[in-house]
Amino acid sequence: MLKRIFSAVLCCAAVTATTSAQAQTPTQELKMSTTLSEAGQWTLMAAPLTLHFSDINRDADSTDEKHKYVWLVGAEKMVTDKYFAGAAFFSNSFGQPTQYVYVGAKFRPWDERPKFFAKISAGVIHGYKPPYDKKIPINTSSGWGLGVIPSIGWDFNDQFAAQLNVLGAAGLMLQMNATVK
Repeated sequence: MLKRIFSAVLCCAAVTATTSAQAQTPTQELKMSTTLSEAGQWTLMAAPLTLHFSDINRDADSTDEKHKYVWLVGAEKMVTDKYFAGAAFFSNSFGQPTQYVYVGAKFRPWDERPKFFAKISAGVIHGYKPPYDKKIPINTSSGWGLGVIPSIGWDFNDQFAAQLNVLGAAGLMLQMNATVK
């Protein structure tokens, strides 16, 4: 089932990317052709550090235990210069193995700061199971839910970057990215 979902997500990203590429003006095409293309690049990622806004898990069924250590590994592919698709595997704040399959968009909002970027991703999350199934807004008791993750980041060079993921009202995650060429 996860394979079907990932295939559908990739198809949606490709259709969206094709539609937006056709709507470009000649000036936009010229600007894009003078910069290095990110389309087709793979990025490997790891997140070794997550800061929770609260150190304590205040769930109705908990005994005020501390959050567990959170880590993440994953990969994403730039489908075009703006749109990407990816998958991540992580241990959530409650020690449960969790997966996130997503699509998203990457923006470079300031021409004078070309190394700065902003990203937003949305996709299917699996792994937040009882008693923590209510910890993400759209989730089922079997652990299937939807997620949206905004982030900002900085390219150190054309191979390495760091980004800060906003995890709703729960916390921030520092992620390191390595682009494979």
